[in-house]
Amino acid sequence: MSGAFSERFPKGPTSFAWMSSPDAARLMKSMQNRPVAVLPTGAVEQHGPHLPMGLDIWLASAVALAACEDLEEVRVCEPFAYGSSQHHRAFPGTMSLSPQTFIAVLVDLCKCLWEDGFLPVILNGHGGNRAAIQVAITTLGRDEVVSAGFSYFDLLADAASQALPDYSGGTGHACALETSLMMHVIPESVREALIPAGGTPQSWPDPHLYAGSAVTVWRPFERIRENGVIGTPSEASPQAGAVLFAEAVRRSRDTILKIQAEYGQRSYP
Repeated sequence: MSGAFSERFPKGPTSFAWMSSPDAARLMKSMQNRPVAVLPTGAVEQHGPHLPMGLDIWLASAVALAACEDLEEVRVCEPFAYGSSQHHRAFPGTMSLSPQTFIAVLVDLCKCLWEDGFLPVILNGHGGNRAAIQVAITTLGRDEVVSAGFSYFDLLADAASQALPDYSGGTGHACALETSLMMHVIPESVREALIPAGGTPQSWPDPHLYAGSAVTVWRPFERIRENGVIGTPSEASPQAGAVLFAEAVRRSRDTILKIQAEYGQRSYP
């Protein structure tokens, strides 16, 4: 039983938490630049009738672990599972932190990493966290803590345009992109018989993932669509998921290494 239980946790050279404290100190001292500590963030929230509520943090963690595999100078931290999800609270099971709480926890965690010689990089899997992460990075900068962050799905617009039938109207939340990724990463989690038909009712600003509207508003998702889905999950496929996951891993890895090369110096003039 204990062996099976241990299989649930990341281990080995990619895992930050698998290190002992002396291991962390040795890693930090052995590198000319700061080693990177990747912190996955996401949410536990509704993803329509067909997907599990853990999707955002599970996909962010999967991308982070795969992207950082075999990178001597990078470790993946235990995931910060809960995010800013008040816009989903009409749907049972959604667990949300206030933006202020999310920012405060993120700032505290990244400060710890920085003070111990690491470069904190936030790898995000929930759209509702993006603005709060920007505030956290700005707050850290005020205290002379260098950090960086990105959402893996923001790197995938052109890949989605090739892999999905309608990437502009098909992506958003519990959509063709997320459903495809879950069909590839955790296929048993997808309730395929419950995938809803149709797309998103017209609304302004356009709520789809790659709409790029210059206008920001706050909207409860049940007011956009009664099932909480944005996009067309019926267009999902495991084949698209495999392509999108591979691109998410490759592009995230390149991004993390670029961040380290540009901002991993131990001191600044």
